[in-house]
Amino acid sequence: MFANRVKEEKFDIEFEENFLTILGYSYRLEDIKQRLFFTFSEAVYAIDLDKLMKNQDSLKLNCIVYILVLDTIVKEYLTKNIDEDLKQKALEVYGKIEERKAAENKKYHMYQY
Repeated sequence: MFANRVKEEKFDIEFEENFLTILGYSYRLEDIKQRLFFTFSEAVYAIDLDKLMKNQDSLKLNCIVYILVLDTIVKEYLTKNIDEDLKQKALEVYGKIEERKAAENKKYHMYQY
């Protein structure tokens, strides 16, 4: 229900990269039950932190993105069917972010020597 409303408002397009990043991150776990549990836990933590910090922009982003991600994971859980194209796209986006982080970390390690 909420996911449909988010899609009607075209937020799925606006926040697609964030959605794919979180979804890609969730695929680090093979077990769908673990993916659902840990992604839900991360969503609660992120949203609570945004509320505590009174960060309305981040709160909006996290609410929208986690609604979409959790909707996707719940559908996968209920249907036992994974959209392989979406999974591949999410893993690619997440992989690029990990590569950027690794490059940044490498720069900092160079300065330590």
